Amino acid sequence: MNRTQKIAWLFVVTTSLAIIATITTITILYFKVGMTKALLGFGMIGLAGLGGLAPIFIKKDRGRVTFDERDAIVKEKAAYTGFTAAFLFTCFACMIPFFVLGPKASISVKWLPLIWIGTFVTQFFFYSLAILVQYGWGRKDGNK
Repeated sequence: MNRTQKIAWLFVVTTSLAIIATITTITILYFKVGMTKALLGFGMIGLAGLGGLAPIFIKKDRGRVTFDERDAIVKEKAAYTGFTAAFLFTCFACMIPFFVLGPKASISVKWLPLIWIGTFVTQFFFYSLAILVQYGWGRKDGNK
């Protein structure tokens, strides 16, 4: 498993745990203190940021060739996948309230940072997933 795969795995795991922690926190707080204060549970998504520290902790691969053309193609396709997922997330986050609430309704600005953070988390999560899928979900040699 190369360094790129290890970083992708760490980000997928930390993001998944952050999403589970966020949903759990919001659910528990909703029943205890109501929805207004339960939205503070979105702060748990910050745990996904721990995946961003992966390049610091995961050592570079040893050997003369650590990155080749195939790796560049994998990263390029993963970037397209991440961008597409982030674009769709933003589209849905903006259009669902429009269709549910109607064109004359308004929403609070407190939702804008959540959409912004959600867009970035979505991009990196799907970028990492695309890397793992293209490399075969963790094969040691990276070949199919």
